[in-house]
Amino acid sequence: MPRPMNYSLRLSKVVALIVLSCSTVLLAIWPIPETIALRHGLLILGCISSFYVLGAFKRVIFTPKAWPFWLFFCFYGWLLIHLAFFAHEYDLQLKELSSLWLRSLLATPIGLALGLILSQQAPTDEGGAQNISPQNGHFWVVGLIFLGLCATFWVFFGRYLYEIYVTHQWLHYEFYAVPYKAKTPFVVASALFLPLCLLLITRALQSLMNKWWILLALLGIGLCLFGNYFSNTKNGMAIVAVALGLFFIHSLISMRWTFKRCLVGIPVLMIVLLMGFYGIEKHIQQNTAWPNIVEDIKLGADTEHQQYWSDRAHFPLPVNPLGNIANGSTYERTAWFTVGMKLLAEHPLGYGLAHHSFGSYAMTRWPNFYTPLGNMRGATHSGWMDFALGFGIPGLLLVLIPLFASWYRSLFQEGIWFSYASSAIPLMIFAYLIAEVTGSHFTELLFFMTAFFCGITLRYPRTYVPNNPDEKTSR
Repeated sequence: MPRPMNYSLRLSKVVALIVLSCSTVLLAIWPIPETIALRHGLLILGCISSFYVLGAFKRVIFTPKAWPFWLFFCFYGWLLIHLAFFAHEYDLQLKELSSLWLRSLLATPIGLALGLILSQQAPTDEGGAQNISPQNGHFWVVGLIFLGLCATFWVFFGRYLYEIYVTHQWLHYEFYAVPYKAKTPFVVASALFLPLCLLLITRALQSLMNKWWILLALLGIGLCLFGNYFSNTKNGMAIVAVALGLFFIHSLISMRWTFKRCLVGIPVLMIVLLMGFYGIEKHIQQNTAWPNIVEDIKLGADTEHQQYWSDRAHFPLPVNPLGNIANGSTYERTAWFTVGMKLLAEHPLGYGLAHHSFGSYAMTRWPNFYTPLGNMRGATHSGWMDFALGFGIPGLLLVLIPLFASWYRSLFQEGIWFSYASSAIPLMIFAYLIAEVTGSHFTELLFFMTAFFCGITLRYPRTYVPNNPDEKTSR
């Protein structure tokens, strides 16, 4: 019995929903400890589903315009070449290949498929199936991605309320980062989530979306500030400051301020400004590292005369010109980045390990180099520097070039997800520069998001067509 003509259309919508759902949950759970089993299941299901989506776009994917994605995909080939010819520790590299990089490989087609689903329509097939994706402005699609990106802050806030309930005390700055094991999840989540919040406000003021999104976006910004303040992360607050600064510059310069728009927009901008200013000011007051940060960075960059970074047992923390002992975090991270630059110049092809290639090089160069406990050999605490030391300049370029190409392409296309790419890519690159993100789940997330951005901008150039013919688009 022949299938109905709309069978392919219904199937494509179901598959698109599976990819959207898997992506949303993955974005939510990636930084949460003890979720590896669920992550594996979602990666496998999402990867299998994504191949149906990619099949609908095969005529687009296999064209010269898709070069950013294929260049990015060449990274996996570079991994095999590095393992075969440049390996320093073959067994450890092979172990990473079968765990970390296998998961990243599964995440890559999911990210590409999600980008295609959110950005455009698939060609018509013989069965008459069109529009494999929901329209990219549908509120529930935006809502799903919004929930996935803000989950880090909701989980943190929920745990905060739970601790208050258990201890009957109003917890404050010492709450730290529970249930996460470090502060890094807040840095990365801020870079990916805050641009969407600010974009929703901008588009709502431009009447391209419902005004109720403003309230949801303001709630998201508040959660972001809450998480970064109570986890006491300097990097996270730096991301917030940069994002808010760019948002206000864009709002003042690019938006056409009519009288009606001013009635809503000015109060909203004032609320965002006050929230950001209050949160950042309180953070600076509570964190003693900020007043001397410039002097501490100068000390850290002087790796020839200041040796605490290499051997804590025999060298004390230096004293800055202001007479204060340098902040250990600021000093060490600056020194390790400086030394990492020198090691990268000496070893441009990389050591081969995602985890602590810097420490492996440093232990060879400086026998007394301080290493943490266990098998943790030490990292520069800069994601891109550790990535470059692990996989060399070729590996770094195979990721950064597609990201920059996607960012450039997004500038010439219209629509919410193109605008999201143009603002989130720079912040994500910045976050991975200043934070320690060479952990397994952050590497998987990086490869998912890079493929996602490549997918969004795959058809280039292409102008967004609004759902309402009378609707005027504006970035």
